[in-house]
Amino acid sequence: MSPLLFVVVLLALSVIPSTAVHALESDRDQPALIEADEVELDFGSGQRIYRGNVSIKQGTIRIIADEVELYYQGEQLEKAIAHGNPAVFRQRPENKLQDVIGQGKIIELDEINNIVTFIDQATIRQGRDAISGETIVYDMARDKMKVRGQTRTTKAPEQPKVGSSQSPATLVTSGSDRPRIVLQPRSKETSATTVASTDSPGAKGTSTATHSNSLQTATFRAAYVVEGGALMYGVRSQASPSIGALNAGDPAKVITSSDGWSKVNVTRGVRVWIYGRYVSGQGPTGIVSGDNVRLRSAPSTGPDSVVVGKLMNGARVRILEVSNNWKMISPPVGFDVWMPSLRLRLLQNVNDTWSTTWQNNLNDDEK
Repeated sequence: MSPLLFVVVLLALSVIPSTAVHALESDRDQPALIEADEVELDFGSGQRIYRGNVSIKQGTIRIIADEVELYYQGEQLEKAIAHGNPAVFRQRPENKLQDVIGQGKIIELDEINNIVTFIDQATIRQGRDAISGETIVYDMARDKMKVRGQTRTTKAPEQPKVGSSQSPATLVTSGSDRPRIVLQPRSKETSATTVASTDSPGAKGTSTATHSNSLQTATFRAAYVVEGGALMYGVRSQASPSIGALNAGDPAKVITSSDGWSKVNVTRGVRVWIYGRYVSGQGPTGIVSGDNVRLRSAPSTGPDSVVVGKLMNGARVRILEVSNNWKMISPPVGFDVWMPSLRLRLLQNVNDTWSTTWQNNLNDDEK
């Protein structure tokens, strides 16, 4: 049977935990490509089952399984379960040359609680580092990991350098009822090196200011929107859906600029969607309940709905509209958006006029 081809946004597949590594953020913004021999859809229960040589790709993520079950509540994906002998999950961490690879006969992805569980002959490895157990549970929201059950842990030996007095490493195995974790030691040179990077638009002779709010602390350049206004985007592409607009003369804080695009913070105009269960209140003010809650350009998880950012627990938002299980909100000041740099006029200094306009707009939106 020719494989059926399905394109969906499968955000639950981007939950490789930060306890291991920070995964590529761009994976979350990519649609997922699912191939299978057959698919079964139950619109009543919200269950979707893909069977036979199931292959899932989303950015750097790869999942290979015999069967994958997806469970939806309305438009929100709640859980995914992959079965295989074994099922395999792999993802390329940010700034790393090797994939993180996890496998088990069952892989459960809890989208609501941000937990991924590998069950039955579970293993997670990256390069020469490996963790094995009957069950491995990653709690991404709390940065915790649990390994349970009878384990067998192995580590490939590293060849000693020529002329070194180091003895050849031996294969490490264990067969106890307690988990063991084997980590490849890093050299002193590597462990003592700290890599620092900055991405500030400020230049020599140009005044900048420091912007602080509940979401971030960043250096910024003051700017005004030019004549004709400006559309705002969640990603750096005018082909992506717009998430709001600014009028000529509106103030903006430019966080960084590159390749004709500027990342900015604004006081008004941003319109994004959040799944209703993650924000309390019917209006005008709501409180986000949940960590790393994704915001979207449209009220669905379909391929036309782009992930444009995340909010943390306790963030205050303005509720603008309700559509079925979704709410349109205006996120807090400090939420990053993108716009073409040509739509902005940068100032040399943060002057009183700009500061007053910014504060007045902020006060108007809080009324």
